[in-house]
Amino acid sequence: MRVVARLVASKIGEEPTDLDKVLESLGVDLPWIDKIMLVQNMEGVEAVYHAVSGKILVRRVNAARA
Repeated sequence: MRVVARLVASKIGEEPTDLDKVLESLGVDLPWIDKIMLVQNMEGVEAVYHAVSGKILVRRVNAARA
């Protein structure tokens, strides 16, 4: 899981991105609970659940703000 977390973290920027789209571009399909564990393993990344769309949005946190 940590390897996938690092790979996903390397693919996202400072703009919010749909986690499912990033995973799809990498050819990875995870169940909901594994996506939560994945987000917990990503350092320097914050995630927000968008209730209207039902998606997890992720973005890299600026080190200066953290």
